[in-house]
Amino acid sequence: MENTLTARNKIVKICSYIAICLIAVLFAILSVVSILQTCRIDQANPYSEIVNYDNDLVLTNLALIGLTILGALFFIRKNISISKVNTTFIVLVMLLVTTIVSLAWINLVQSIASGDAMILLNTARDAAKNEFRSFHSSYDYYGNFSYYLYYPFQLGYVFFAEILFRIFGTNSSDVLFQIPNVIALDFAYVGMVMIAKRLFDRKSVTNLTAITLTVCFQPMFMTTFTYGLILGITFSIWSVYHIIRYMQENKLKNAGFAILLMAISVLLKYNNMILLAAVCIALVLHAIDKKKLLALAVVVVMVLCSVGLQKAVIASYSARSGAELKTQVSQTLYAYLGISDSGMAPGWYNGKAMETLRDNKMDVDKANKVASEGIKQRFTELSTTGKLGEFFWKKFISQFNEPSYESIWISQVRKHNYPEGEKLPVLVESVYSGGLQKILDNWFNYTVMMIYIFFTAGMIWMILRRKLTTASLILPVAILGAILYHMLFEAKSQYILPYFILMIPFAVYGFVESMRTLSKKTEVLFK
Repeated sequence: MENTLTARNKIVKICSYIAICLIAVLFAILSVVSILQTCRIDQANPYSEIVNYDNDLVLTNLALIGLTILGALFFIRKNISISKVNTTFIVLVMLLVTTIVSLAWINLVQSIASGDAMILLNTARDAAKNEFRSFHSSYDYYGNFSYYLYYPFQLGYVFFAEILFRIFGTNSSDVLFQIPNVIALDFAYVGMVMIAKRLFDRKSVTNLTAITLTVCFQPMFMTTFTYGLILGITFSIWSVYHIIRYMQENKLKNAGFAILLMAISVLLKYNNMILLAAVCIALVLHAIDKKKLLALAVVVVMVLCSVGLQKAVIASYSARSGAELKTQVSQTLYAYLGISDSGMAPGWYNGKAMETLRDNKMDVDKANKVASEGIKQRFTELSTTGKLGEFFWKKFISQFNEPSYESIWISQVRKHNYPEGEKLPVLVESVYSGGLQKILDNWFNYTVMMIYIFFTAGMIWMILRRKLTTASLILPVAILGAILYHMLFEAKSQYILPYFILMIPFAVYGFVESMRTLSKKTEVLFK
């Protein structure tokens, strides 16, 4: 029995170490790249969403890293301890700043939904009136086929929006859907602080996680985006929190909460299947390591509920509208998009997935054959010309080394609910293209660079300090999954924003452990 247990433990450790080492290598590379270069959305023509690859001031970045470390050591020498500050106070300040900045930005920009977000809200508004025209036809671009024949998984957010329209009325403005983003972001930040406390059980890490979240403004600017991005990641974060508690305390009620929250997360944003997969991998390893077979049942139920809830919502809209929603853009079609050139950056949205399905009259099998052949031809072309590595390299850094994650751009290119001819407030114009734009650009660049560097350190310290458990594995595996998924399929830097939030507790842990190593007075600041 002892040998069997040892063998199981070794399997889990090996798998865990491989995952953490791989992500440490990837983020070590990203850390170096973030010092040397920064990707930015071209401000000369933001509507084209073109990614520029700009060289950085390397010496300046190195000086900032050095000053950050020296600043931390200075606080240690002065016996200024972050551990002595009340965590509740810091969290309240975090929530106050997050709420005020988010609400102020929403109020100032008065952003109006466009593109996919507009389609979803229009559908929800109609559904609240028991009208379902968008399920039977669409724009010329979609071949007049319903948008939901391509993207039925978007109906999760439509369902959420319809509920709000029914409660508050169909004449409600877009602010009705931006306020929940602010509330969700507050909950997401609290969830990350609680996860930090659970995983590392050190007040310095918990407090610094809250402080770091407070000064990372990208998610606050993203609250104008009427989509499932922030809502979805919030439910995922709390699902992960309860899974961690389930692993640590073995209480089935926590597994129940996690299952429900993950199902809602996937319903609101389908990409959260990446987090679902990470949770399932960790639960399987937990079952092997601790011989907890019930954890495997949790995996099965979580997958069934997450997939089942979405299918139930799609079936409901199909029944109500009388439209058969039996097709959708397949992963093969998304892979075809992901290997294709784009006017924005390699593998960014280019319409190929949808257009291939449209041009094949919604025959998914035919479209998949066309896409498969296109993928082979594209690989051959890139390999023959020696540009395969360059393509995926640029695709990788265009997403992860664009430090704004399109959080400001997302409202900049949309219409604003101001009277015709009235200019945007001076503050907004400054954020978009003036002095504040430069300040925020530099701040985003600095924060992302530091998060990447110390996230890498956090991965290393987790191994060296033996902090690597199946519970602490969940979020790093999710981040690794996001890298792999968006390398293969559709890319955009805005898709990386949720994972940036997930990195922060680990980056803080890496910073704390690094400072402990550099200072002999660790007991004063880092308890």
